[in-house]
Amino acid sequence: MRKRDEKKDRKEIIKALSMILQIGLSMMVCMGMSLAIGFYLDKLLGTKFWMIIMMVIGVMASFRSLLVLTGVYHPGRGREKEEEKENRDGNSQN
Repeated sequence: MRKRDEKKDRKEIIKALSMILQIGLSMMVCMGMSLAIGFYLDKLLGTKFWMIIMMVIGVMASFRSLLVLTGVYHPGRGREKEEEKENRDGNSQN
């Protein structure tokens, strides 16, 4: 194997590891922040259910973050397609 290929492999491995670290940290931050907010709301209001609700929201936010980081979900892409379709329809009517 050439040195150039080894350097390329190392760069790919480092990129993959950084992506895994980024996904893990973003998931932990989403869930941690929502749990902290739920805990604070429970303490402030004297209730017991806000932490559970915020935990569910945190899990959903972390899953969305995972989809965005992996490139499966592109926020705002649907609006751009709708605008293009409207522009084409508007131009064809004129």
